[in-house]
Amino acid sequence: MSGLRDRLARHLKPGKAAAAPEAGAEQRQAELTPEQEQHGPAEGGGPAACPLSESAAGAGGGPAREPAAAPIAEGGAPADARSGSGQADEPAAPAAPAAPALAHPEAAAWAKLDAELYEFSAGSFVRRVRTYPMDAYHGRYRLDALHEHVRELEAFHPEAEPVHAEGLLFFDTETTGLGVGAGNVAFLVGIGYYEAGRFVVEQLFIRHPAEERAMLAYLEEKMKRFTHVVSYNGRTFDWPILQNRFILNRMRPDIDRLLHLDLLHPSRSLWKHSMPSVRLGKVEEAQLGYAREDDVSGAFAPELYVLYLAEGKTDVLRGVFVHNERDIVSLAALSALITRYLADEEPLEPKSPGDLFRLGQWLLKMNRLASAEKILELGFSRLQEQGEEGRAVSGDLLLRYAAYYKKAGVRDRAVELWNRLIRQAGPAAAAPVEAYIELAMHYEHGCKDYALALELSREALDVLRQRRRLLRRSEKAADEERRIAHRIDRLQRKLRDCGKSVSGRKASAKAAIPSKPPGQARPTKASTKPSGKPRPAYAADSLFDVARNPG
Repeated sequence: MSGLRDRLARHLKPGKAAAAPEAGAEQRQAELTPEQEQHGPAEGGGPAACPLSESAAGAGGGPAREPAAAPIAEGGAPADARSGSGQADEPAAPAAPAAPALAHPEAAAWAKLDAELYEFSAGSFVRRVRTYPMDAYHGRYRLDALHEHVRELEAFHPEAEPVHAEGLLFFDTETTGLGVGAGNVAFLVGIGYYEAGRFVVEQLFIRHPAEERAMLAYLEEKMKRFTHVVSYNGRTFDWPILQNRFILNRMRPDIDRLLHLDLLHPSRSLWKHSMPSVRLGKVEEAQLGYAREDDVSGAFAPELYVLYLAEGKTDVLRGVFVHNERDIVSLAALSALITRYLADEEPLEPKSPGDLFRLGQWLLKMNRLASAEKILELGFSRLQEQGEEGRAVSGDLLLRYAAYYKKAGVRDRAVELWNRLIRQAGPAAAAPVEAYIELAMHYEHGCKDYALALELSREALDVLRQRRRLLRRSEKAADEERRIAHRIDRLQRKLRDCGKSVSGRKASAKAAIPSKPPGQARPTKASTKPSGKPRPAYAADSLFDVARNPG
């Protein structure tokens, strides 16, 4: 195990765990129970030396520690030794005399992590409780911000019962692996909930597999008063693992009644294309304004648990507990942000046209039609401003806005965006084939201008063949080329049926497409070259001058 410890030494950073005691240590020393005075206070000040929110800690609103020997009602909620406000600077109630938990040889070691050996009717396990006042900040958002618009979460389950903040159970696990099979064990289950004017985080840890049944029995009893589960990728990972563990322990709790709010799905809809990753740590940094320091990655949690099982030292688990605690608090803050988007209360000034489009599309999916239309209109206006300033916009974004307006029946804006995409490409690059095809469909079926639709289809075929010379040929590109060729044949038949020349409208077709910006010459087309024997490909002046005839 020495090799494993050496490999993890870079991530554990033991030197920082023994930092100087935080401010207020003298006050906590006065709150020690008689048993803590006998064994001594926790070394290094425990995980509270790394507050979850610097702003909250500076204001005295950081997490309050639960006394390790506080009496807990069997099967019920933790009996807090503090008043209902949960403020960290309030004096603790008189401690109960001689709690039997500290008599265990490991009790002092777990007390250093602000945890306790918890005795439940089904057995024992390790429990760690942290409480936060409602005015504590996690990044830019207070923990009580969720209460203001919590009913907006009903958009996830419109036909279900009303949502209340006290009915939400924030849920996250640390497991021994990444699969959902029988061999994957959740050795640490973290839950968070609002209770008595504070936010409570409970972490349930098993020292060995024999304690799993007791932990699950406690969790089953705890979940009875909640109506919704809030997680991050929990629908496909954490929750199925928990269900499997109940089955393997021959327990059948009524947990299927809980409605799931998986915040990974709205995070993907909103930020997948604007962020390199939508992992919870990245989302909380970019969207919540909270950056973790000295955080132990969840990928190392299984190895640290194995190291604990081998050596029995609790200090290697400190980072795992703090990481899981931060995940739970981030779920509450991220839920508040999601409700503000649904309530149309989040500022939109700093958002780009791409951010506004994705937000509008997500609101459409959540049936917030009025807000979605307003946000998409704002995004379109900012696209227009960027066009007037001469700034290029992502072609994919222009296509997405055009597709939205096409579906909404606003054809003029869709045509404007397709034409802008063709102009924006310029002579040095080929515009996306989709823009030519969409315009060809518009002029064929909407305007009945078959000649212009034919010219646009030919342009699309030229772009596709030009791209084929640069990229490896694929079956998808071949199918698209056959569809365009079929469209060209159909348009030629329609022109012949109308008694018009197939190639007589080429000049007018070019004029119908808005001209390119001044100073940019049009690329030479193969169709405008004089007739005769074409030059071989190797004799072309450039790659883009290669004849575009098939073959």
